[in-house]
Amino acid sequence: MQRNGQAMLSQISGVTKPFLVHDMDLLLLSLFIGQHDKMLNCQSFVANPLVQQVAPQIKVEAVLNRVIQLQQAGVLCEEPVVSADKISEQHVLITRTTADEAITYSQLTGATPSLKALVPDNLSVSIHFAAIITPQGFAAWSARQQRYIALPVTWLVVLLAFADGNNQQQVVADKVDYFDNDTEASQVIAELYANGLLIKQKKVQSASIQDIPVFTPAAPKADVALSWQHIKVDGRIPVYFVPHMENHFPLALGVLFSALQHYQDGMLLARFVLIPINFLEPKDLLNGPYRKFGPGVWLFSNYMWSVDLNLQISQMVKQHNNTNLTIHGGPSTPDYPQACKDFMQSNRSVDIAVHGEGEVAISEIFETIIKNSQDKLGFDEYALTEVMGISFRNALSQTVVHTPGRTRMKEVDVIPSPYLSGFFDGYGGRVEAAIIETNRGCPYGCTFCDWGSATNQKVRKFDYERVKQEIDWIGQNKIKVMWIADANFGMYERDIDIARHIVAVKQQFGYPHEVVVNYTKNSTLKLVEIIKIFTEGNIISQGIISIQTTDEGTLDVINRKNIRTERYDELTEIFSDLKLPLSTDLMIGLPGITVAAFKEDLQRYIDMDVSVKAYPTQLLPNSPMADPAYIEKYQIKVDAHNFLISSFSYSEQDLVQMKAMYQLYVMADGYSLLRYVMRYLQWEHNIAAMQFLQDLLQQVTEQPGQYPHISWAVRFFNQDKTMPGGFATFYQQIAQFIQQHYQITADPGLATVLQVNLLCMPDDTCSYPLTTELQHDFNRYFKEFKQLNKPLADYPPALFQVTDPNSMVSVDMNYLQYDTHQFFWELHSDVSRPKSISDFTA
Repeated sequence: MQRNGQAMLSQISGVTKPFLVHDMDLLLLSLFIGQHDKMLNCQSFVANPLVQQVAPQIKVEAVLNRVIQLQQAGVLCEEPVVSADKISEQHVLITRTTADEAITYSQLTGATPSLKALVPDNLSVSIHFAAIITPQGFAAWSARQQRYIALPVTWLVVLLAFADGNNQQQVVADKVDYFDNDTEASQVIAELYANGLLIKQKKVQSASIQDIPVFTPAAPKADVALSWQHIKVDGRIPVYFVPHMENHFPLALGVLFSALQHYQDGMLLARFVLIPINFLEPKDLLNGPYRKFGPGVWLFSNYMWSVDLNLQISQMVKQHNNTNLTIHGGPSTPDYPQACKDFMQSNRSVDIAVHGEGEVAISEIFETIIKNSQDKLGFDEYALTEVMGISFRNALSQTVVHTPGRTRMKEVDVIPSPYLSGFFDGYGGRVEAAIIETNRGCPYGCTFCDWGSATNQKVRKFDYERVKQEIDWIGQNKIKVMWIADANFGMYERDIDIARHIVAVKQQFGYPHEVVVNYTKNSTLKLVEIIKIFTEGNIISQGIISIQTTDEGTLDVINRKNIRTERYDELTEIFSDLKLPLSTDLMIGLPGITVAAFKEDLQRYIDMDVSVKAYPTQLLPNSPMADPAYIEKYQIKVDAHNFLISSFSYSEQDLVQMKAMYQLYVMADGYSLLRYVMRYLQWEHNIAAMQFLQDLLQQVTEQPGQYPHISWAVRFFNQDKTMPGGFATFYQQIAQFIQQHYQITADPGLATVLQVNLLCMPDDTCSYPLTTELQHDFNRYFKEFKQLNKPLADYPPALFQVTDPNSMVSVDMNYLQYDTHQFFWELHSDVSRPKSISDFTA
């Protein structure tokens, strides 16, 4: 097969490492298909007229060395073996040929010469292409022909030459030595194209950082400095704001900028110059504004994704000049006294740690900053002890001082919006997302969440007009993604009006495309209304049930029993009736969970036909779960990145098993490779979906070579998004596994469900829409079974159509949608799960 233009030999089951090969290797290997004598094949290879023309300098000894390398890699074997990839003679899935019955070269070359005129100049190889080795030579499955096509080695060489983006003219010129003339080479290319082994090169839909335009504000504020270059050095202390991610506006830093700018009518500006928030790489930050303004105060907002980089920059500036003052806040700056002490002792570059809301604390800290006669910066320590909610290092003893906690702000609007104040107008960078808050706080106390560290506190709302104006700003400035950073969006009636306003802004300005939210926990009909508004307004969003687990014992441990799971079941039915997208969140490795309980969670949502995204549990430093007493009580152990690896209820090996089951679920139900097969087996043969997946995992673990394409799917599909040789062989092996493992006789019902699952897989060698006549009406069966309990085989024949509205056959699967709880893979049909509007084709 090929990856990124490189040809490689690989066992589909993945039990050995892939081996890179080149044109000459393929010519050499083709000799061993029919003749096993090493020396004779080496001599034949060197004497081959094509080899003499392409590589006249090659010697038998060099070829023999290559043969030895191929032996050592397991490519060549001492004894003939039966290929694990041999296609079964059983015609369970579709009428098909075996590899031994492949159409031959002579059968193909009967195509008319006019065929060449219809071949596009720019061709490519299917992402699913793989040539298998048979006793008769190379062969590849053609989805278009629904049979195997024999490939002479020169054809295979030409075909693989299109894998690295060459056009037809380049390939013909490069490979003309393999044929008698250009005409023959072009004719071979035409035959490969006619049979679907070469396809028209499609424009790949992707979104790299280069595709995102540099942010240019619609109307920058005249009284706001847009960049550090616009400010003169005047002796004031510089304040540096350190963003960590180019594609986000750093809301937390913007709020701090606004707090300092407006504190007591600008009182602090007499002593401090606020360096505009521009995105700069660390080296550019040091060589630009820092070189110009010199030592000052550095502000960092630490999140799990930014804390490491922030600490590196903090260390760098302190090492350069120790008079630089560094202040760290954010949810990944520990609050628990001992944890904070350990944090500051381990990171000597941190001068002050701010806990909780920092808007008021930061201004009070700045009032304590002093500069002595030698221009060295420091703090008035006595005054600093009066600032609530901070930790700092005592200058004399170097011990960490932890002040009492700060009371939360009563009015969140006292700090003006950084968006509306113009503080991001000079940000630059390739901005993809903006974050807003419509309210702040969370009434729940879930132990895994750092929102829960301020348990059961009142939620405070931002002014409605301010929220609307920030949404307007996002639309006017063409920001693609809007994050709503509320803990429970959809809790209030006004959230419906906010959703309507977002859609109105999208209609007026074309932006935002996508809204990412944390929906309210005890979900109500407001959530349904919001998703309906977003869906009708072509906003990418969906309903997300943040269930985490349904296991009662675990819910008790994580203090989540006050969130009613029954409400989620009601919502699921409503979303299904309205054909609105819905998914759920689970967590892997919560204290209290067991392997059996985690499987029951997955089974529950398979039964409800709701997509699941599961996330590993991480010990957030300010969450109730990070309380030392909690850790001790529930025997929590974490890895170097603070992800839980065991607790009182599960071992490290149990966690490995849970993760493996989830990855198998992602392949089977998330990407839908077995979505319909699982439900058919459960409905008609009483084989629970999770039991079926468990049996597959056991099979792949114990005998990976017996069903190599199943092994590939389990091991590699979630990352690779391909099926070497096409999906037909995969479903053929699924059929064999079902028959052999469960002793189920092949029948038209099983054949129909396998064919449906095959049709729903995007194939870049096919054109869509694609309509097929099935033996039985699968659409009616899938929709009616829970009510009628009627077997699939009892339904009459019917048409089944799949379409590709999200261009899945051409999307770059290395690019994931900005933030989604959905799996974009299955083609659209009458039975596919509802999807929100995809940005793949935007």
